[in-house]
Amino acid sequence: MSVAEVLPNNAAGLKIDQIEAIRQRVDARRMLRIPFFVELKDRALNQDEMRDFFLQYYSIVKTSYRMLAAGILNAQPEDTDTIGHLLRFLDTESGGETNHLTHYLRWAEHFGVSVEDLASSQPNQTSRAFDEILMGYFSTNDSFVHRAAQLGLEDCAQVLIEGLDQGFRKYDIPTRAYGYLMIHLLLENDEDGHSRWAIDSLAGAPDLAARRQELEAIYNRVYGAFENVFNGIHEEWQRRTRH
Repeated sequence: MSVAEVLPNNAAGLKIDQIEAIRQRVDARRMLRIPFFVELKDRALNQDEMRDFFLQYYSIVKTSYRMLAAGILNAQPEDTDTIGHLLRFLDTESGGETNHLTHYLRWAEHFGVSVEDLASSQPNQTSRAFDEILMGYFSTNDSFVHRAAQLGLEDCAQVLIEGLDQGFRKYDIPTRAYGYLMIHLLLENDEDGHSRWAIDSLAGAPDLAARRQELEAIYNRVYGAFENVFNGIHEEWQRRTRH
């Protein structure tokens, strides 16, 4: 059920407009212009670069379900709306039969990065910062903070999946291994997908108007955390080239 079905039309429209204004100011699509996504689209990666990518991007994959679990554990027990909202996302991230985590492992394996490689990998500074920022937001018992961080995460995920899809089209990948990107294109990049779920949930927050600046600050910080993960990967590519 969308927020428009719960709130009066004028109230729902105002809340959506406030959220859309923030999304436009932050402009998550600018992420596609950073060197990582430009190079990913323009050239083929060597094996070391591919490995760097999969090992560090794994920090995003892991955090995306761990933060949801933390949010559920830290939610007020009577706040069943927030718990149900986070459970809906958690099912697609790591709990359901077609969860993102399983598809990621298949994708990485196709490019020579095993489950053991991923399990033993060490996150770099920017990957650790990503985890700390997102886990910090979901370790509070403030459902508004959970929803604000979720909106930023889903919008960034929508953009980066588009960038990854553009970059990996040049490789010969069977459908089974391409499943991670395919399922995200359906769930993240669809008008009825994850970003829509996050927008509708946040628009139902009664204190949205009073906390718009906080929402924008959280959204900006989440965007920065995502961009920095890919900047960190690209910096490792550059370091390898220099040596």
